[in-house]
Amino acid sequence: MYELLWIAAGATAGWAAAHMRRARGVAPQEAPEQPAEPEAKPSRVELAVSPDSWAMARSLAEELSTHATAIEARAHHLIEAAPARDNLPGAAAAMMTSVERLRTLHTKLLAFGRGRPVEAGTTDIIALIQGLGDDLLQLQLGLELRWEPPAELPEVDANPAAVRDAMLFACAALLRAERGATRLTFSTERSFSTPRPTIKIEINLEWTTVPQHREGTTTLDHSFALDWEAAKQLVESHGGELTLSHLPGKAVHAVLRLPLAVSSEELVRAPADTAADDYEGITSRDYGGALVLESDPALRAVLARELKASGRAVFACADGASAHTFLEATPDRFELLIVDDVQQLGRHTPLARTIRAHVPALKICLVSPAPASTDEWPQMRCLRKPFGVHELRRTLASILSAG
Repeated sequence: MYELLWIAAGATAGWAAAHMRRARGVAPQEAPEQPAEPEAKPSRVELAVSPDSWAMARSLAEELSTHATAIEARAHHLIEAAPARDNLPGAAAAMMTSVERLRTLHTKLLAFGRGRPVEAGTTDIIALIQGLGDDLLQLQLGLELRWEPPAELPEVDANPAAVRDAMLFACAALLRAERGATRLTFSTERSFSTPRPTIKIEINLEWTTVPQHREGTTTLDHSFALDWEAAKQLVESHGGELTLSHLPGKAVHAVLRLPLAVSSEELVRAPADTAADDYEGITSRDYGGALVLESDPALRAVLARELKASGRAVFACADGASAHTFLEATPDRFELLIVDDVQQLGRHTPLARTIRAHVPALKICLVSPAPASTDEWPQMRCLRKPFGVHELRRTLASILSAG
């Protein structure tokens, strides 16, 4: 019976891909248009899905849920009939695996059809990504997973089950978009580029070797659309955003943003490296804060750790817009700015204008691979990359002890 269900499941996936091609105005049998320039920058992928598709997906999900429940019950009866779990029939174990796949398809269709209710909850992104390994390896054998988790990361304001499903569906979509690519890399960080602070999760899938493709074909597999739209709907239903860019034959890149589980007001008042439980009681009149503007996540973590060890409240940012938001909100909080590019302090940048207008005495440390002119910022100290921890500590001690 479950073999027939898999035939139906395959037909469902095919229907979804064909329907979304029609929604974009592409005939089901037409091949996707080749990119004009092989070396072009990754293009953002947008899909248009009609309400009719949502209704059909919800109907299919309802039918699948009934069949999956019945099969699962029969499989459990078979398991219970075994004299010992060591003698569990192989057929029953295989059936349970098939049921789990049916459940996943049901969840995917329900999300795609916008029929999954939004449940409250918060999610620890670090723990979630750490637990995805086995599931991702089941999606594709030989997958090379790369991720360096940050020391701390606030929870996001989204249900754990929904976030987990969204991450799995998004990864499945990437694996379908670039079949054969095996290097899957995660990176996570706080982001303050939007009015409500978010956790930004980047997922990048790339080839470790040069892929061999026939001329006139594309690596983009439109069957990824069901996974992608299901993931996107789950993320958006929790106030987040999911985007995809694709460079066929090289890499495919997804960016997922989910709102933090703390309010914007709390984050303005609290250091970025402070645990959520410690936010209460921190006020805008706390002095000695350090603002770190560094695009590289590994170096950003090193700088934040060293400053935190000196007793400073640390706000770590990846872009100038986020740094400007912090500084403009509470300029009297900050004693030190560490910046990785002197252009971030160009004469007409918002960050530079805010410093001159509100904190002209702010201490500034430039970490740069090459010397830079500091004529416009006489108080600036430079620390040239590469540098060691001892050099960093000596420089920070010198800057912070200065009057």
